[in-house]
Amino acid sequence: MVSESFIRQLHKKMFGSVWRWAGEFRKFNKNIGVPREMIGIALRHLCEDVNNWIEHETFSADEIAARFHHRLVAIHPFANDNGCHARMIADLLLKKSLGEIPFSWVRGGHHNNE
Repeated sequence: MVSESFIRQLHKKMFGSVWRWAGEFRKFNKNIGVPREMIGIALRHLCEDVNNWIEHETFSADEIAARFHHRLVAIHPFANDNGCHARMIADLLLKKSLGEIPFSWVRGGHHNNE
């Protein structure tokens, strides 16, 4: 089950040694993302949606993860490292909640498993 608490905890775990504010929502508006005062509401709606999609098998596992990632990046809850965080949490969603293999986010070069 995806929750705001888990989203914040993962960001803190990933970046707590880099940013003292890791896991805290941004306190200012940027040219991307929802207005700062809407972050909590937007995340609550996202979590409700993704948990509903999983429960009712509304979409394929890959589509659920892709939709979740897209909306999380669009919300842009943290001051920095939203993209890395969103990729990690989408992979965790695939693996832990949906029992699927995580995405291969980069194709070609040394990241390719060929």
